[in-house]
Amino acid sequence: MTSRRKPRAAPRQVRERGSRYALDRAGPVVVDASIAFLWFANEPDRERSDRLLEGNVPLFAPDLMAVEVANAWWKKSRRGEMDAADVEQALTLLFGLRIAWKPSAPLLRHAVRLAAELGHPVYDCVYLALAVEHAAAIATADERLRRAAARVDIRAC
Repeated sequence: MTSRRKPRAAPRQVRERGSRYALDRAGPVVVDASIAFLWFANEPDRERSDRLLEGNVPLFAPDLMAVEVANAWWKKSRRGEMDAADVEQALTLLFGLRIAWKPSAPLLRHAVRLAAELGHPVYDCVYLALAVEHAAAIATADERLRRAAARVDIRAC
């Protein structure tokens, strides 16, 4: 009796996943507070968010982002995870980055329309409105915002 061997399957190709925040195409990027938070807080996802600062990709943010990220750092300070001096230094460094800061007020009408359409908070939709205005991708660590961006055809990186 001869034994039948199973044919050996071809080795599977393993595809490496790119960085969640890698920029696979040149073009402007709107950065939200969740990414800025990672830049200056000792968090596990920081290395990947740092890649956004490499290269010459234009970065945009609504002025609202500075308030949101300062509040997040303040919360870390209240929990004893960050010194108040570190929060002030993070703000100084944030404003020293090559981010083009845009006023939020002119984006509000569009943001409110997006919020109504998506059932998503207005403050997040300000980032989406800015991305639309500049034909930009959006960089966020917020999964809900990533899904909202996809619903209005904004590329998330």
